[in-house]
Amino acid sequence: MNKIIRTFSGMSSLVLIAAALFGCENIALIGRPTLESRGQPRDITAAVDGIDLQGREIYLRAGRNQHYVVNYTDQTRVVVDGRVQPVSGLQVGDQIRVNLREGEDRRLVADQIRVESRAGAGATALRTVEGTVERVMTERQVLELRTTDGDLLTIYVPDWLNDAAKNRFQRIRAGDYVRLEGERLSENRLELVAFL
Repeated sequence: MNKIIRTFSGMSSLVLIAAALFGCENIALIGRPTLESRGQPRDITAAVDGIDLQGREIYLRAGRNQHYVVNYTDQTRVVVDGRVQPVSGLQVGDQIRVNLREGEDRRLVADQIRVESRAGAGATALRTVEGTVERVMTERQVLELRTTDGDLLTIYVPDWLNDAAKNRFQRIRAGDYVRLEGERLSENRLELVAFL
């Protein structure tokens, strides 16, 4: 009986080793997907749909209603009329050409952004909104506001804001009713200008 168990044990070990070897061979043949094989472009022309300055993300809308989220770094160059400007100078509606690469975390990162045409003057109009605060993310300097119309807006609090407005933001809690003025970054994103 012991001889049968040893023989069976030896055969099962052999089967496991063979399976592992064949499995490793298959894994070795499957390459890591490249940027192209995942369908992501290296260079795109699109319209700026929104900018998240805290999250360092640019939201783009390209042809055929394709949407992209592109990260940027301190090294990202934005070229407007031959001059280099900061990413914060981009406006919603700007038509841009973006040179992309894949970052370490496999996200798209913009190396260079060339503004091909500027948005109309109304693209960054100030907007007054009011509603109930749904969430406050103090560390990211962001709050989410449910307007009286039922829209959910993301409000970014910039570093340049005056101390009184920053202190007011620090005191806001979920459930508070607020009225504020902000600069439109996209349809549902505003950069805070002042509490009213």
